[in-house]
Amino acid sequence: MLAVLVTAVGCGLAIVLLGIIWRVDRHIRQASSSALADWIEQVDITADELPQFNDTVANRAPRLAAATETLVARVHDYRDKLLVRHQRVQRLLRNVTDVLYHADRDGRLTWVTDSVSDMLGYTSHELRGYPLSGLLADPDTDLAILTQSANIVRYPTRVFRRDGSIAWLLISARRIDDADGQITGSEGICRDGTRLIETQRQLNQEKERAQVTLAAIGDGVVTTDADGTIDYINPRGLHMLSRSMKQVQGRAFEDVCQLFDLDKKEFVDGLVTECLTTGMSREWANTLALIGDQTPTREPDDYRSVTVTVSAIRDEKSQIIGAVVVLHDVTRLERVSRELTYQANHDSLTGLLNRRAFERRLKHVLETTRLDKVHHTLCYLDLDQFKLINDSCGHHAGDAMLRQLSSQMVTQLRPNDTLARLGGDEFGIIFEETDLETAQAAAERLRQWLESFRFEWEGKAFRLGASLGLSVIDEGSASAAELLRRADTACYLAKEQGRNQVRVYHRDSDEARMRDYEIERMQKINEALDDHGFVLHAQPIAPLTGRNADSRMGSELLLRMKGEPGAMISPQDVLLTAERYSMASRIDRWVIDQALRLIGRHDADCPRIGYYSINISGQSITDEQFVGFVRECIEQSGVNPKRLVFEITETAAVTNLQRAADLMRSLRAIGCRFALDDFGSGVSSFSYLKHLPSDFVKIDGKLVRHVTEDPVEHAIVEALSKVSRAVGLRTVAEQVETKEQLDALERIGINYVQGYYIARPMPFEQFIESMKTDV
Repeated sequence: MLAVLVTAVGCGLAIVLLGIIWRVDRHIRQASSSALADWIEQVDITADELPQFNDTVANRAPRLAAATETLVARVHDYRDKLLVRHQRVQRLLRNVTDVLYHADRDGRLTWVTDSVSDMLGYTSHELRGYPLSGLLADPDTDLAILTQSANIVRYPTRVFRRDGSIAWLLISARRIDDADGQITGSEGICRDGTRLIETQRQLNQEKERAQVTLAAIGDGVVTTDADGTIDYINPRGLHMLSRSMKQVQGRAFEDVCQLFDLDKKEFVDGLVTECLTTGMSREWANTLALIGDQTPTREPDDYRSVTVTVSAIRDEKSQIIGAVVVLHDVTRLERVSRELTYQANHDSLTGLLNRRAFERRLKHVLETTRLDKVHHTLCYLDLDQFKLINDSCGHHAGDAMLRQLSSQMVTQLRPNDTLARLGGDEFGIIFEETDLETAQAAAERLRQWLESFRFEWEGKAFRLGASLGLSVIDEGSASAAELLRRADTACYLAKEQGRNQVRVYHRDSDEARMRDYEIERMQKINEALDDHGFVLHAQPIAPLTGRNADSRMGSELLLRMKGEPGAMISPQDVLLTAERYSMASRIDRWVIDQALRLIGRHDADCPRIGYYSINISGQSITDEQFVGFVRECIEQSGVNPKRLVFEITETAAVTNLQRAADLMRSLRAIGCRFALDDFGSGVSSFSYLKHLPSDFVKIDGKLVRHVTEDPVEHAIVEALSKVSRAVGLRTVAEQVETKEQLDALERIGINYVQGYYIARPMPFEQFIESMKTDV
């Protein structure tokens, strides 16, 4: 191309020289002009040397000859400079990875840089005259864009390589027009964009995947820029805020997401600002109420409950460019937790405070008494003749009577008095800021009201009475447990002395009587332990169909004490005395030793029994020698440890959490399993399920009893089942007494059931015989 250009320039100069010669031809002779023209025609612009002048011409027109020679020399010099520039451009083109091309008006390549070989595998010679459409993977759409656009277009294009593979090229191209506006061809620059475009496609796929993920997750996700202005909220977050993206985008986070700390009772401000300033991630420990962007019109508890995590977003230089806030919706969990907290502190039947909450309140009152020197009075109330209603009309009648009585009894007390159901037909009352004399009068009025109370059931009317025991709460009181013991003693003496009366605890007189009573009960315990006065009964635990890989029956071994000939006495009162005087561990040892002897003797004959449950008291949990004793008994009996399940009540486990966990791990190491008994009776959170290495959860029968009638208790049982299943525990429902309860529990997903509807407790030997026969 440059040689052609140089030749053209030379021809032009020759024409100019001829013109000059024509002008001077008038002054010189015709022969000299002809000689000079002949010399100019011999000049070769591309040659390195000029031809020699004819002496005749040089002599006749010396100035013209000199000027002509100078002009031709300048042309040579300009040619050399053009060649240098041409070589420089060629070097640059060889070093550039981009490909430059020119195509004619028919779309055929007329010129391509050599870099095309690295990009597509072709040589520049191979592509000269090659149709541009033959290289395009999508010629129907791409060819017109690359060859017909008057302005430069930058277009990602798929192009075939020499080996047939596809390359993505970023082509900047335009058409070339002549002076008349007619298309003469096109030209362009190609850059290999394969990696860039593939990376962009991957980024787009990742973005799409991230957006789909954010749309699918159950948490609200909010991102802001470096100023704390919202630029994105995922669909779940928008749903939680009841807003659209248009309503929140571009607004400050604190304006859109007002958060209220339910524990501190205050609004939480500056979460995002703090994160953007410090760069520190933060997970808010407390549960927050998500108010949104409106003025609060309801109680904070009525809004969504969320836990909040805030993290900084950084660029490649670790500069903070925004923040991401994750809103985890815990509304349902909080409501269940509140229900469980309520259940943990209130009696499920009457709605009154339960024993645990009452004892906590009593401790608080005792502490304030020591500080303020104000006296209070504790009352222990035991209903008389309540057993008559249960025996004659059934438990449903007894429950109805307790609900009715409790709701009316509250109206007989002052607003600042505390009333609780301690269990069964026993109630506790704290007459706050009341001296003994005033409390006696109040207790007597309450007794008279209870005496006049009438309960009707299916046409029958029942009268009640009550025995009440009082104990003064003053700065000299030892402890809440001691106060309850004193009031219980006074109540016991009221019952012993004819019932339906009020008695006050006096240390000098009542203490001796109570001591004698406790000694009598202790003697019965010692006699039963020494003279085989205890026996073991067994109650089946049935698996629900389809809920367990192991369909075998379980059984719980229950302690009974011999009474009159042919009668069995429930050991409840005896066990309370044993725990009070630290004898419960001794009874546990007797039960374990006797149980393992019986199991070792009969287990081989009963393959239908999957496991045996044995109860452990709280005192055994703290007995450092207990684990060694159990291991020794297992070794001597030859019983497979995997057949044993030890039951620990939730209250005992929580009271001695670390010791209980250590005991459970020690015995689980040899194959034994554990069950948390009466779970739900005192639980305030599910966290204990994670800390205690148990295998079963036995749901308290108080919850199971009303599972078909009370939606709240049904929800609690369902929540316990789901949480237990989530942490890998099997569930056992206690006190199942009707088919309706069984069906409801099976729908909930309970694994095992136990209760009178399945089978009543029976002597162990009788249970073994029943397991040998097909049912």
